[in-house]
Amino acid sequence: MKKKDSTVSRRSFVRDSLVMTGTVIAAAGPLIWTGCSQSGERGSETSGSVTPGLYAPFKVGFQSQSLRHLDSLEDIIREAGKLNLGYVELWRGHLSPSVSRGQIQRTKRRLAEAGLAVNAFGVEDLTSDETETQVLFEFGRALGVTTLNIYPTRDAVAGLQNWVSLYNVRVAIHNRGPEDDRWAMPEWIFKAVENLDPRVGACADLGHFIRSGVDPVKALETLGTRVLGVHFRDFDKQGNEVVVGRGQLDVQAALVALKKTGFDGPFSLEFGGQPRDPVPGMLESLSAIRDALQRI
Repeated sequence: MKKKDSTVSRRSFVRDSLVMTGTVIAAAGPLIWTGCSQSGERGSETSGSVTPGLYAPFKVGFQSQSLRHLDSLEDIIREAGKLNLGYVELWRGHLSPSVSRGQIQRTKRRLAEAGLAVNAFGVEDLTSDETETQVLFEFGRALGVTTLNIYPTRDAVAGLQNWVSLYNVRVAIHNRGPEDDRWAMPEWIFKAVENLDPRVGACADLGHFIRSGVDPVKALETLGTRVLGVHFRDFDKQGNEVVVGRGQLDVQAALVALKKTGFDGPFSLEFGGQPRDPVPGMLESLSAIRDALQRI
């Protein structure tokens, strides 16, 4: 198929190849990251054991973009260990779809040693270009994720049916803020996916729904079982990202809405309110989630 205009080109896949394994090496062409040995030997830091059932029935993890100020895998693992979570949704700034399969396996193995399962990846821009789509799905399968979170062009959506059938990986359309003219409204996403394979759905970014003037709880109710992933975050009325529960998000009501639909997908805490030191805010957000779960 002839390639259409795209915000993500094959060249950008290579140029942006950032592997979350340590120290950057200056070289001609793309940046290359090192840190894990070729044998995948462990570093000294590992995350603590996750308390079983702490967030039941949800599989709560974190979006690695929350730690975007960190580059090395060991630094990310050290900070993630403070969160006491068992799942991570990786972002291309930490691992690019263009890396080798060997690098994927080394990174995946090191995270598993630290008690972190990679259950999602994103958010990736996606067009109807078949070559780039195949690169992403091959990457997702090698990484072992259940869900690829994407921001597709409208003409790319219908074709997702074939890709999820071929790779048996869920794809979830991610909404952005008020500047988003494709997927800002939950009704737009639902209309696009309602007649497709149930493995095609939505990654509901609750913070971006708030920014768009949409009640995030009503958005979850509108999307129903088509919610395949969640970015759990909060914004205040001034448009500032804040600790979950301190802004406009009704944490308990959002959890109830997810529970009613039997949501079992990646539940990714995301926090960008303190970009140089996000972990304290993430810990407060997790505490608010646990408190709300005890009340439902």
